[in-house]
Amino acid sequence: MNKTLIGKNGYLFLINDSCEELKVHCNNLNKVSDLKLSRYQFNNFFIVVFPNKSLQLKQYLPDNYIVKYRPALEIYKKKFQEKMLDAYEILKNEDEVFYKTDTHMNLKGDYIVYCNFIKQINKLYKFNLVPKIITIEKKICILSELGLAIGDLTWPSNLGNQHLDDINDTYHFSNDIMPFYNSYKIQNNSNIRFLNYDLIDKTQELEINQEFLNWNIISKYIIYKNTNNNSCKILIFYDSFLTNTLPLYFDLFENIYFVKNVYDNNIINKIKPNYVFQFMVERHLF
Repeated sequence: MNKTLIGKNGYLFLINDSCEELKVHCNNLNKVSDLKLSRYQFNNFFIVVFPNKSLQLKQYLPDNYIVKYRPALEIYKKKFQEKMLDAYEILKNEDEVFYKTDTHMNLKGDYIVYCNFIKQINKLYKFNLVPKIITIEKKICILSELGLAIGDLTWPSNLGNQHLDDINDTYHFSNDIMPFYNSYKIQNNSNIRFLNYDLIDKTQELEINQEFLNWNIISKYIIYKNTNNNSCKILIFYDSFLTNTLPLYFDLFENIYFVKNVYDNNIINKIKPNYVFQFMVERHLF
């Protein structure tokens, strides 16, 4: 079954996904569960919601898709109020913040969100964090040929039997950010550690097996960086929208855990953080 919807001006969108993103925005489908919403019990919490591509770039959808609803977002916003950043509000007037041929936000969009996240938690929790200044460059290329797991809407598994005349896209990148996802070779002598979900350090074992940081690794392991045991402990839950910019967040705190998962009180109780932050794309708000 095709999962790629061909839009206008070369923009591609995700369709037939389990989250039913287009039904949510076009038909006002509300998938929020009271039980799932009640799990959020941690007090020092902040959530960042990335916009769905079909919302941010709704003008490029085929004419029969009319995006006008955000039921889950409104429920979450009512619950969290000042503890939530709706990234759509800071990005809605920006151009080129999503790839044309991929479901994810590009570095330009991710960097704007990163800076605004810092601004909001500085205000809310009296931090004094300073965003890393980077220079963003761009080039025209085929994303799927970069070996970075992007360009997913052109993959045969998503495109199906459809044909595209042109799959070139604009790739945003920065030489000021350490190559990480699908690039980082796990090293035991690094302060970037990989823990299993029992918080046992498996970094040496992964290095012996010559593992690189790929989807299999981040799905199974917690990324942990600690340069000061006496500093406050931070736990970040994240999804694929944050994957390629994790290095931007490494240096914000001295004792920080990254968990590729939804909010989970069992993990919180194991790690016992001082603050919990969550980054997730809007289609995952259940």
